[in-house]
Amino acid sequence: MKKEKTTVVNNITIPKELTDGRFGLEDDNVATKLLDKNFSPMIIRKYTRIGFPLYVHMICDYNLDDLDTIVHDCIDYCKDNDILKNSIQSLRNFTGILSDKINEYYDEKKRGCVESLGIIFYADKMIISSLQGDAMNHLSCRLELYQCLNLMAQI
Repeated sequence: MKKEKTTVVNNITIPKELTDGRFGLEDDNVATKLLDKNFSPMIIRKYTRIGFPLYVHMICDYNLDDLDTIVHDCIDYCKDNDILKNSIQSLRNFTGILSDKINEYYDEKKRGCVESLGIIFYADKMIISSLQGDAMNHLSCRLELYQCLNLMAQI
């Protein structure tokens, strides 16, 4: 018997969730989705635990439910190792470490699944922007990212 790949809710056909929490077509043969990109939309998550806004932007073809844990674990690590301190270079180092940790974590889950990653940290009269992937390489992606950040600040 063939496994059902869709479900119908209120007369709308919806793909069933895959075992790792992703939706859409099976994509284990490729690093990033090819046809159903609408199931991997851009996200921007805001954190204020450090006192100033920290934004994490991602386009990733993997389940991001554990993103908060990764970010908070990295903040704890940087505090415990005296990386988060009153220094411009220390804050630059923190954004780089956070970027690397997020990318490494999801790369272990599914190699190459992070298409775009941005760490934007605003500290008193200073913004630090660390970009990787599409956000760094494509103007349209940067424009979308910074326009959405501007929208978030208005809400």
